[in-house]
Amino acid sequence: MFMNLLELFVESCRHQGIQVLLLDSSYTGIMEIDFGLRRKMTEDFDYAQIAARMEQTLEEGVQYYYTDELNLSYCIFRFPAKPAEEYGCHVLLIGPVLSQPVESAPLHALMEKNHIPADSLRELLEFYSHIPLIPGVGFWTHSLLFFLEKLQGSSVPFRIVSYDSPELFALRYEDYSIPDTPEPAPEAVGERYQREDAMLAAVAAGNLEEASRHLYHLIQYRQLPRNADHIRESRNRLLSLNTLLQKTVRDSQVHPMHTDNLFRQLAAQIETLSSAGQLNAFPLTMLRKYCLLINNYSRRSCSQLVRVCMDDIDFHYNEDLSLGILARSHAVSASYLSGLFRQETGMTLTDYINHTRIRQALILLNTTGLPVGAIAARCGFPDSSYFSRIFKKYQGKTPREYRKSIRG
Repeated sequence: MFMNLLELFVESCRHQGIQVLLLDSSYTGIMEIDFGLRRKMTEDFDYAQIAARMEQTLEEGVQYYYTDELNLSYCIFRFPAKPAEEYGCHVLLIGPVLSQPVESAPLHALMEKNHIPADSLRELLEFYSHIPLIPGVGFWTHSLLFFLEKLQGSSVPFRIVSYDSPELFALRYEDYSIPDTPEPAPEAVGERYQREDAMLAAVAAGNLEEASRHLYHLIQYRQLPRNADHIRESRNRLLSLNTLLQKTVRDSQVHPMHTDNLFRQLAAQIETLSSAGQLNAFPLTMLRKYCLLINNYSRRSCSQLVRVCMDDIDFHYNEDLSLGILARSHAVSASYLSGLFRQETGMTLTDYINHTRIRQALILLNTTGLPVGAIAARCGFPDSSYFSRIFKKYQGKTPREYRKSIRG
């Protein structure tokens, strides 16, 4: 039970683009605390010193909200011995995150305060552009404490500290140097495109779990911002992702009408997103909707005849449709069309018609107050009694029972 809760907690953070490190007692992976930024900017930065200081100063069972000299914030929690053994995690480290966007003037002041050479500006801009924003300390106190207390089985003290607090380790480094190559490494750019291709391939297969895994890794690659407005920059990246996903789905033999409807719906939603939390969470929403579209409407494995018949049903489900009508419409025998349709889709053509009509009826039952008879007519059923029988066959309850259950 607790391991499932820990996994849920980790995934919920990662789906918001927030890094989570599960460190063992050897602190393997501690270099990822800042994605290796300090090692890029210095010649001899030693992350092992951070690990040693954390081991010395972190108290068991205390949640720390820590902000370093680069204005990067972390939630850090050291498990007591028994939970640490149970979860296989010595220290839980979440971050880095920002409490507000990094703008040009404050960044110059931060660089001057920390003696960071001006030539490092490009590297830092690229780095900060992909650090997620959270709505302040309240995020940690209200969201993370709940999980930590469940994981530990007792109340968890909360402590706010910064890099100059004597009670906690410091990441501060006094000798930042100019990186040899301020441009992103060619290898990293190539890896990012490979990861993007893998994510799109997973979407094309309708595999949300695989696509989500690649998305989490993809958002760790940092790109130089093209717009000083952080919200506008994030919206632009989402619009670009929407275009990539639209093309991927279109190439998977989904009818352009379905693809265009979803594309326009998501594009409109993107423009309404106004907070970092909404923007960070939306890529997963997009993947989920496009994967659902693939799984429901991809005709990739179907012949031209079956594909056209399925499209006829999808777009004319409220008209008089039957095996005989569609067979005559496409100049083939009913027996031939029936056998081909079942062979390629695994269901009869009549079942597909009913599934499609019931799917539309569910939308109307959930979103309107229309009478059941009116919904039956809109979905192509000749009368409400027949509609109720078919609905109960597929949903296990009548339309009225279904509506009553969702209202309850």
